[in-house]
Amino acid sequence: MLLQNHTAVGRALDILEQTNQKKYPNHDSILHGYLHFEALTEHNYNFSCVHCGVHPPVVIMDLHKKGVFSMPVSDIEEPPPQFDGHVDIEDFWQSVDQEIVCRGFLQSNRENPCKVSPSYVKWAPWIGPLTRASKKVLNTEYAKLAAKKSVVEQADIDISEERLSSELMNLKVDALRKLVKECGVDSKGSKMDLLLRLREEMKTRSTYDKVFQKVWGASGGWAVIMCPCGIVNSVKFNIRAESPRDYADMLLSFQHFPNVVIYDFARGLVTHTNLREPERLPFSPYEGRVVAATPENIASAKRGELKRNLPWLQLKKHPPDLNGHPATGSSEHYALYDTFHQYNTRDEKDALRLIGLVPELCGWVNSQTVEQLFSGMRKNNYFMNSLSPASHIFLMRNILHHHNEKVNQQTMEDFKQVSHGDITLDAHGKATLVHVNVPTDVDMADHCGEQCEALTMTSNLRPCRASWTLGVHHPLQEHLVNYVLDEDRPMNEIIVKDGQTCLTRENFVSLGLRREMDSMVGNACFRLIMEMLQYQGKDVYIVDLHIPPTWLLPSSCDPFLCLPLDPQKKDALIFPLWTPGHFLLCVSEFLVFITKPHSWKGFILKKANTFKL
Repeated sequence: MLLQNHTAVGRALDILEQTNQKKYPNHDSILHGYLHFEALTEHNYNFSCVHCGVHPPVVIMDLHKKGVFSMPVSDIEEPPPQFDGHVDIEDFWQSVDQEIVCRGFLQSNRENPCKVSPSYVKWAPWIGPLTRASKKVLNTEYAKLAAKKSVVEQADIDISEERLSSELMNLKVDALRKLVKECGVDSKGSKMDLLLRLREEMKTRSTYDKVFQKVWGASGGWAVIMCPCGIVNSVKFNIRAESPRDYADMLLSFQHFPNVVIYDFARGLVTHTNLREPERLPFSPYEGRVVAATPENIASAKRGELKRNLPWLQLKKHPPDLNGHPATGSSEHYALYDTFHQYNTRDEKDALRLIGLVPELCGWVNSQTVEQLFSGMRKNNYFMNSLSPASHIFLMRNILHHHNEKVNQQTMEDFKQVSHGDITLDAHGKATLVHVNVPTDVDMADHCGEQCEALTMTSNLRPCRASWTLGVHHPLQEHLVNYVLDEDRPMNEIIVKDGQTCLTRENFVSLGLRREMDSMVGNACFRLIMEMLQYQGKDVYIVDLHIPPTWLLPSSCDPFLCLPLDPQKKDALIFPLWTPGHFLLCVSEFLVFITKPHSWKGFILKKANTFKL
């Protein structure tokens, strides 16, 4: 508990000694005793989220650069020529456990026969057993040593150099001047002069490593891959300076490559990963951009007018693509910038790698989730960075495991507060609600199966009665309807969760018991209609049901504020207007959109129809 709250064992013992006026055993011995206990405890280290599952479709990546351990980099031997970068993850982490256990029986770790030292051949990240493709995972840090750089390695260095240069900007002038002297560079001039000289000098690997160790420490920090919920899915403890190679190693070791990857150097990650896997191009289409890099798309994105919908992020694609992700059914893979770094790039094509271009990600994905984790983990650096390499990575993995367990436990509690039923994990590790009991008098032939699934696929729905009714007596469906409309059950129980939409029993009783329909239900239905039209090649915009009432007194809001940025490009605009007892749908097709500054706004309609609903 102390370590989870960023308090070193020694500091806690100091407080107890002063409070109790009693001398406790050597602090290091107690720490090693705790590590010994954790090593003997059977932890699953699943590193998976109960909401996103063991195969998250969206991940966020970053480096905790201050979390380092001391090690003599020059003593690390180069790998043999036949080494291909694959490491047995189970064997490596078992050897780490063995060092911790064996350390408990020795006076000093120097005498430890099971001691684990950093090595290019035997040094593996940690990826959950259900998330990784196999026990053989990638760690290709040895490739950073290549004297002659290929295009891939040069891309790595350029990206890492850019990040390291930004860190140098944060150094004080005196510290920067001292570093410049150590690198044998002229130390006269302004801070900007020093930075420019040092950046030029960093093009050599020896100077680059010297600057890196000065700014970031001995080892290369630890890189993480997280889901948007805050669960760590993978962690890699770098031996040398961080580069896109480290994240590519983890992603390529996953059983299922995420559909959306958010990283502060997305372009460098795509370049490196696609050059390593030229036959299958992991980031495609459009080289991981959301649309093709045409001048028109780039200009539209810079004006804030471009949007690219990825509906499969909220509703699984049917039928799924070949080799599609199990959670989304899509085989598309994109690399986007996080919000802190999206405007730092110098390539204008990177305007097509912004999170804001994808409506399904807006309001759901917090790209600073990793930074929030690091803000707490930085408080551990004062004691973590003094540990041996094996103790450091063992304890950090353990701390992250307990962090994941805490987040998952809170998520399950939140689910239970609104579900009022049994929750279990499905085959993909996602929390699933199991609360509907099938009556014993229902024939198994009447259960929902492939026939019902085919009838209710969005791609198969049509604007006719046959698409909205089963046409036959269906006891199970009747039982479900009775359950949903049971007013004796909790009104706040979540019945439907689809993407960002959550509908409770309170919403549904307005639909099924001859009452005024709740607007949440109406919006959900209209979203389904929009998806149906997308399958038919139509792009329509439907105004949120909550907005039209704000056009009336006393709010008198401007109706044009609710329109999309490109209304003239839509096939139709639909305005749902409520009157007592029913809705009126005003369906408008644009011909021209007119804007007159300081006077009035308006549009000329090609056709407008009103329907009573």
